[in-house]
Amino acid sequence: MLAALVVVAVAAAVSAALATLAHTELVLARNRDAAAQAQSAADGCLAAVVADLPAGWDFDAALAGADATPGTGDDGLVPAPAGCTAALGRAPGPSAPPRVLADVTGVAGGGRRVVRGVVGRATSPGPPALVWLAEAASLRPVGGALTLDGVDAGRPAAPPVAPIATPGDPADLDGWLAAQGARGAATPAGALHAPPPPVGQLADRLRAAGAATAGTLVASGVPPLARSWSPGDLVVPASTHGRGVLLVDGLLDITGTFEFNGLVVAAGGIRVAAGARLDVRGAVWLGTGATLVVEGDAAVRADGEALEAADGLLPLPRRAELAGLRDPP
Repeated sequence: MLAALVVVAVAAAVSAALATLAHTELVLARNRDAAAQAQSAADGCLAAVVADLPAGWDFDAALAGADATPGTGDDGLVPAPAGCTAALGRAPGPSAPPRVLADVTGVAGGGRRVVRGVVGRATSPGPPALVWLAEAASLRPVGGALTLDGVDAGRPAAPPVAPIATPGDPADLDGWLAAQGARGAATPAGALHAPPPPVGQLADRLRAAGAATAGTLVASGVPPLARSWSPGDLVVPASTHGRGVLLVDGLLDITGTFEFNGLVVAAGGIRVAAGARLDVRGAVWLGTGATLVVEGDAAVRADGEALEAADGLLPLPRRAELAGLRDPP
């Protein structure tokens, strides 16, 4: 009888220990799952915050907050997806190249995680796209022919660039391209999400750099590599050529033939009339409220050398990109 009681007592103790161990393992599993969900949320939030940071030359505007005034309560606060918060701070060390620290807190599955990213500026200007729009509403149905060729013929080993980039959903842009049918050809397919181009800031920098008027465009021969600026609408009624950077404060209205190597920026949009032709080797950027109307023949082709030449004339804005991760405080 005594031996039986001992066995029962030992079995009860072992059972209790196993139950406690199972409960502990269950709690640990739940905690690990919550931590994993929170970590995933924080990582995704960091990627989204970096992707939506304004394109530019530094991070001063983002560090100043929504009121654009340094030293106030909203300094460094930036929009973040639901379920997380984000704030920017100055990175230690030299001011060049520009860098900031992005502290992101993600909450998901009952867990909370904090990640700190080191954010810098991309090495190449703008997004890797042929046409950079401030808004997808700029696009109009193509009445003529639009060719977007993201394969750089001069650098066949270089990765191809996207046809179009806007702050909107890339799927909407892909849908617009598909809807154009034979009137719109894009190689390769696949639009890109990017913050809007800082057209106003670029115009200020261009004027401060002493940009010439659009008189640097020529009717024939090899055009000079130049910074060109048109203070209003620019009408191209005949054969016109240019190289470098061209910024039009209004509408670039093409009724003849316009060929340009480098970067064309049109704050008010571009219209290619029926029977007219636009051929840009480099990139096209359009501002807020601009429209892209193609009734004639328009082509934008990748040309890394032309964009590098434009960037050499006037440093162009860069997107923010994640440069690395650091342990949070």
